[in-house]
Amino acid sequence: MTSRLGAATGIWRDRQARDAGDRAYLAYSLLLLALIVVTPIGRAVWLQITVETSAAALVSPSAGVIAGTIVLAIWAAALVIGQSRGPAVAAPFLVHVLAGSDLRRRTVFRTRILVALLVALLVGTGAAVFVGLALESLGLVGSAEVLDFTVRGALIGVVAAVLWLVGESLPRVAGMLTVLLFTIAVVIARAAPASSQWAWVSSAGPVVWADVVLLVLAAGGVATVSWLLDRISDRTLTAQAAKWDAASAHAVSLDFGAVAESYQTLPTVGRGRDAVACRAHLGSVILVRDLVGATRMPSRLSVGALTLTGAGAVLVLAEVSPAVGPLLGGVAAILLYTGVGAFSRGLHHAALVSLDLPLYGIGDGRLLVFHSLLPIGAAVVLTGGTAIALGAFVAPASLIGLVWGGLALPVVVVAAHLSNALRGPAPLFLMTPAPSAVGDPMPLIRVLWAMDAPVLAVLAGLLIAVGGSALGAFVAVSIVLGLFLVVRWTRRA
Repeated sequence: MTSRLGAATGIWRDRQARDAGDRAYLAYSLLLLALIVVTPIGRAVWLQITVETSAAALVSPSAGVIAGTIVLAIWAAALVIGQSRGPAVAAPFLVHVLAGSDLRRRTVFRTRILVALLVALLVGTGAAVFVGLALESLGLVGSAEVLDFTVRGALIGVVAAVLWLVGESLPRVAGMLTVLLFTIAVVIARAAPASSQWAWVSSAGPVVWADVVLLVLAAGGVATVSWLLDRISDRTLTAQAAKWDAASAHAVSLDFGAVAESYQTLPTVGRGRDAVACRAHLGSVILVRDLVGATRMPSRLSVGALTLTGAGAVLVLAEVSPAVGPLLGGVAAILLYTGVGAFSRGLHHAALVSLDLPLYGIGDGRLLVFHSLLPIGAAVVLTGGTAIALGAFVAPASLIGLVWGGLALPVVVVAAHLSNALRGPAPLFLMTPAPSAVGDPMPLIRVLWAMDAPVLAVLAGLLIAVGGSALGAFVAVSIVLGLFLVVRWTRRA
C-alpha cells in the first residue's frame, strides 16, 4: 500500500470508526450466534458423519461424484455472484475517489482481494479438515489421505476466490465459464469412479494428479489477480459499490427482502411487448403478465431456471446418498428458494399492494392466488420434473419419494416466499432487550424473525430428504408456515 493510499483510507476509517460499545455488541452477537446456532449444527453434522453406515457411504465412489459436482457448482456460483458483487468492492465515495485517481486497480484493491483469498482458503481448509478428521476417527482413511484432502480443500477455495474476481472483472467470460463448468459436471457424473475423487477424500491414497491440476489452477489464478483487478471497469466498480452500500444499510435493519431488491436486475428486452392481454380468464391474464415480465430480464430468468433444475438434481443425489441426504435436501431447498425468486416478482408485488386498497376490483386473496401460479408451476416443472426424470434413470426404486418431494417442496418454498413478502415491519417487542441467565437472546431472535422463511424452507428440504419416517415433521413445518401466513395475512393492514 502506497503512502497516498494509506493516508486516504486512514481518513475514511477515522470518519467511519465505531465506538467500543458497538464493537462489543457485535462481538457479543457473533459469540451468541456461534454458541447457540453454529456449535449445535456442527456437532450434529459430526455425529452424522461418524456413524459407521454414513462414514462408509462417504468414502464410496458416488460420494466423490457428488463432491465434484458440488465443487463445480460452487465455482459456477462464484462466477455468477461476482457479476453482481465481486471481492473488489468499497464504499461509493471511496471508490469514486480512488478509482478516479492515477493509482492502479491492483494497488487500490489489493488488500481486499488478499482478504478474499485468505477467507476462501481458510473455509476450504476447515471443511476438508472437519470431514477428514471425522473419517480418520473411524479408521476409514489415514493421516496421509487427510493431509492430501486438506491441501486440495485449500486449493479449491483459492480457485473459487479467483473465479469470484473473474466474474467481476470479465462478466462475459464468466458466463461462458459457467456453461463450461456445468458441462464438466455432467461429464464427471458419467465418468469412471477413479476420476471422480478429485474433490473428495480418497481411501485408496493421495490423489496426486488432482493435487497437481488444482495447484496449477490455483497458482495460475493467483498470478492473474493483478491483471484481473486492472480490468475492472469504472462502471462496474461504481454500480457494485452503490448496490452493496444500499444492501448493507438494509441488512442492518434486518430487511433482507430489501437487500435482495438491491440486486434486482432492470428489464433489458421486450419492453415493447404487451404484458397484459384480453383473455377469457383472469388467472390466465395474470399468468401471462408474470411470464412476460420475467422474460424481460433474460439473465435473471436463465439463472433462476438453471438453479431450479439444479435443485431437482440435488434432490436425486439426496435420494441415492442417504448418508448425506438431509444435508443435500437442505441444499436443494436453498437452491429452490433462490431460483424461484426469478418467477416471483408478480407474487411479491401482489403482497405489497395487498397492504392497501384492492386494485382493479380484484380481491387480495384472488390476486395472490393468481400470482402464485407462475412460481409454483415453474418450480414444479423444473425442479420436480428434473427430479422425476433423472430419478427414473438413476434411482427407479426411489421414484415415489422423488415424485412426492418434487411436488411438495416447491409448494412449501413458494409459500415461504409469500410469507416473507407479507412479513411487514418488525414488531416493537423485538427491539426490547430481554436479559436472562444466558444473556440477551433478542439479537438472535431478531435474525431468526427476519430469516424465518428460508429457515422453514431449509427444514422442509431436510425432512423431504429423510423420507417417509419424517412425514409427520414435514407436515408440522408446513402447518407452522401456514400459521405464519394466516397471522401475517390478517395483520397485513
